[in-house]
Amino acid sequence: MTDVRQVVHELLAQLGSSREAQQYLKEFSGTNQARFAVVKVGGGILRDHLDELTSALAFLHRLGLIPVVLHGAGPQLDRALADAGIETKRRDGLRVTTEAVMSVARPLMYKENLRLVEALEDKGIRARSIQHGVFQCSFLDQGNLGLVGEVEQVELNAVESAVRRGAVPVLTCLGESPSGQVLNINADIATRELVWALQPHKVIFLSPAGGLLDRQDRIISAVSLTNDYEALMQQPWVHSGMRLKLQQINEMLQKLPDSTSVSITSAAHLTRELFTYRGAGTLVRKGEAINVYEKPDSNTLDTVITLVEKSFERSLRTGWFESLNKPLVL
Repeated sequence: MTDVRQVVHELLAQLGSSREAQQYLKEFSGTNQARFAVVKVGGGILRDHLDELTSALAFLHRLGLIPVVLHGAGPQLDRALADAGIETKRRDGLRVTTEAVMSVARPLMYKENLRLVEALEDKGIRARSIQHGVFQCSFLDQGNLGLVGEVEQVELNAVESAVRRGAVPVLTCLGESPSGQVLNINADIATRELVWALQPHKVIFLSPAGGLLDRQDRIISAVSLTNDYEALMQQPWVHSGMRLKLQQINEMLQKLPDSTSVSITSAAHLTRELFTYRGAGTLVRKGEAINVYEKPDSNTLDTVITLVEKSFERSLRTGWFESLNKPLVL
């Protein structure tokens, strides 16, 4: 118990708000351990921010919170293919995976997976490498994409077993066909399928950028898919990986409870994202439609009055709407 109190004290000192941290600790403590969080780790994080990542994950482990980690290795694979003289091709944001590409990708993915597992163990926490057996796939489009998988089924036995043993599961984004052919899966798509199967309390995407960036390379703090998605997808600066990520997050959230959100942040800000209201990075929610009423009918006004008075536990004065002298925004 002394160790736990020390960890909580450290958490509160980092975040500066005991009320927020205590609320989230209580909330997470009541969650099925295997369904606490899915953390998708980009290859750039593994390459450049491994110590920050493992420190954050070790801290969560000390709190008794065990996330399910899935990683990619895109930048590492680009470099390895270039060194091998193999051209990198993409179609619709997906890597065309020929047999030559797979001959480089498969051992590289194993190497990065074990590197992350060993780095976690060096921090004194248990971790389990899960390189196969989770994603059962068919070929997505063998003629155009080669050895790229479309996930048909997600097997959670290995993941849940690791969590029961107190180990952080570390998954690759490789799947298998019914015949045993290893297939490449885009890491964001693999995360989407894992999240649908696991239904976690939190979904975190870690990237070196620390969030989604606007045209001036500034982090977008929040995205309401209901209000912002279509407009964002029409922007010329939303392309390639960012475009695919937004598409996958949009699809992901449509099959999850309205209260579920996706956070995109950096490894250094993972703890703050989990334990504070404001977080750090980009928070993506389904959101709700905003309606503007120039002349709301009596039923709409009655609904608004009820909601406002209930929220503030006070009564609105007579003629409040007329005094606004502006449209009603809901």
